[in-house]
Amino acid sequence: MISRRRFLSAAAVGIAAAPGWSRDGLAGTASASAEAKPVADDKVSEMVLAVHSRTTLIAPPPGANSVQVWIPLPPDGPGQKIDRVSISSPHPHRIESESVYGNKMVHVEVRSPRRGFDVDVRYEALLRRLGRTSGPADAKALAPHLKLAGLEEPTPAIEAFGRKVAGAEKDPVRSARLLYDALIDLLTYDKAIPGCGMGNSAWTFDNKRGRCDDFHALYRTLLIGRGIPTRWEQGLALPYPSQMSESGELEGDCTSAHCWVSVHADGEWIPVDVSEAWKRRDLRDFYFGNLIANHLQVSVGRDIVLAPPQGGDPLGSFPLPYGESDEGIPMVYGKTYRTKVTFKMLRMV
Repeated sequence: MISRRRFLSAAAVGIAAAPGWSRDGLAGTASASAEAKPVADDKVSEMVLAVHSRTTLIAPPPGANSVQVWIPLPPDGPGQKIDRVSISSPHPHRIESESVYGNKMVHVEVRSPRRGFDVDVRYEALLRRLGRTSGPADAKALAPHLKLAGLEEPTPAIEAFGRKVAGAEKDPVRSARLLYDALIDLLTYDKAIPGCGMGNSAWTFDNKRGRCDDFHALYRTLLIGRGIPTRWEQGLALPYPSQMSESGELEGDCTSAHCWVSVHADGEWIPVDVSEAWKRRDLRDFYFGNLIANHLQVSVGRDIVLAPPQGGDPLGSFPLPYGESDEGIPMVYGKTYRTKVTFKMLRMV
């Protein structure tokens, strides 16, 4: 299983290394060439990756009359451009779009499944360093981002904390920054503690620790509680540009997912990554209003009802494929199905 900080090195014929990028995956180390300059992560303007996601039904659940798989498709947006998309499946598939957030996905349904199969999704992703972008002005477009997910409901303690930090501050940007700094000081990034990764605001506040989902769930609770639209954005945990090797692999479970948010204020979307700012104290100011070009967004929103609707509960987030068998029974990741995401560096500027 490859973490955010580890990745697989492999030979890649015809890939040109950008200035300051080491084939050993970390510029500026003793193994880098004498001419190579260390990569400043926040100065990289764009990266282009070839991405291959393979979702494998290992074996149909015993006695299953049908299986369904939903695979998220990354969208185009200010921070990325998705090109050369191809989908390969031994069974018929459709590209669907859910109605609340507009997330697109590949849907495969197999009746009377007798054996496993693979669904391959390939694309090129141009990822850009992202700053503030223009946002919608109408209330209808912002409404989904003013709604808390089921696990984000505030407690009296959370509400008291928000009042203590932001008080009577009326400016939404100032409020967002005050709460951003307060959470970085309050919380500890810890992906090993049992219970983390659910995006449960009450749990996070009580335990004062968690991973990206937990940080940003609590941040949304505090901001939406003040009437500030805050968009949940879900993606993959790609290496930093300074750590990017020629190729890498991610296991398609929650350890390979990453999330952040965008805050709407003064007619703009302001990207914010609280958990990465905790880990990268040198980028604390940067991560309020900017994202590094390793943020590959695959979906938006929480409590997602897929298209066609899944039989089980709404998904807390949709970073990676999801599978069900008869009448909405979730398939077990690693036992019934799994996903591998491989990527290859094509260009860095």
